[in-house]
Amino acid sequence: MTGKTHLSCGIFIGSSLSIYYGEDIFTSFTIVSLCGVASLVPDICHFKSNLGKKIFPISFVIRLIFGHRTFTHSLLFLFLIFWGLRTISAPEPYLVSIILGMLSHIILDMLTPRGVKLFYPLNVSVKLPIVFRTGGVMDLSLSSAFTIITVILWWKDIYRLFI
Repeated sequence: MTGKTHLSCGIFIGSSLSIYYGEDIFTSFTIVSLCGVASLVPDICHFKSNLGKKIFPISFVIRLIFGHRTFTHSLLFLFLIFWGLRTISAPEPYLVSIILGMLSHIILDMLTPRGVKLFYPLNVSVKLPIVFRTGGVMDLSLSSAFTIITVILWWKDIYRLFI
């Protein structure tokens, strides 16, 4: 999937979480932002990705060591991030936002023909029964759908404030 699709899904999930947690505007903004950024994190192994370009030397080294869609797209990576966040006592809404943002990325990449190495270091590619080409019509459609649903969520949440 493209970065736009990952980001639109992350923002959708973050928006849903901010409504679920019902926090103040600052916390809600932080939840949405963390989830959106986290939805791009697994692609740090790809130096041409949106996030990979920002941290190029690091993303290049990660790709040399692990390859693409391996360690950073695995349950092991998710567990290590979860453990790190628990260790620093990250507030629950922030921890959940980061983990779900990253998980959304992995699930979306499981919709591609290549799949992901979900059980890394085992060399087994996992993909869902239905797959789509990255950058294709379905990829664009998913991105558009996540964006439209997010706008509807925001509209309903804002509208609720004025009733």
